[in-house]
Formats: sequence, structure tokens, C-alpha cells
Amino acid sequence: MSPVLASSRAGNFVRALLTILVMALLFREIYLLWFFHTPAWTSRPKEIRWCGSWYQRINDRDRTLTEARAIVGGSLVQVSRLPVWKPIVAYKPSDDCPSYIFGKVGDDDFTTYLISGD
Repeated sequence: MSPVLASSRAGNFVRALLTILVMALLFREIYLLWFFHTPAWTSRPKEIRWCGSWYQRINDRDRTLTEARAIVGGSLVQVSRLPVWKPIVAYKPSDDCPSYIFGKVGDDDFTTYLISGD
């Protein structure tokens, strides 16, 4: 008999683990839709909240690291934004918010985000 269908202690344990897993995935999805305005299965959200501002994705081709550095005129500082698992790379020349940020979507592929006007 399957452990999920069993009425024993093992069956209860397996059902509890499955319930916790489903609830964790559901609440993660709700959080991502609320905070990042993106579903969990995409690595290219339409907008990202960063540094107290919203950044809109530019509908352009993905850029390489060299092209991203050329756009901002300097090096990029990598910042991990969990629970999205894809790092957001941002150039920060000072304490101010940068005008461009880049989402890493591959080994050397970055999608570009531009700060939106408030």
C-alpha cells in the first residue's frame, strides 16, 4: 500500500509533509506576486522593486556583462534578492539609487531594467 494512503503513523507523516510543501509553494507564489509583481516561474519580471523605487524591464535583447558595464560606465555590484533565486546585479555609483539594474538570466545574459518615473 502507498505510504500516502496508509492509515499508519508513516502515512500521516507523509501526508503532513506533502501538505506543508504545498502550503509553502502556495505562500511563496502569493508573496512573489504581491512584492515583485511576477509569478515564481519566470526569471524576467516586468518590474522590480529595488532601493525604494520601481524599475521597469526594457523590452530589448539580453545583454552581456561587458555591455551592461558599458551602459552604466563602471563595475556592477551583485545583490542577491531571495526568494527569487536569480541575482539582481546593480551598479551603485553612490548612495543614490542607480538608473539601471540588470537581472541575471543566464551565464552571461542580463536583462535590463530602467527606473520608472514616480
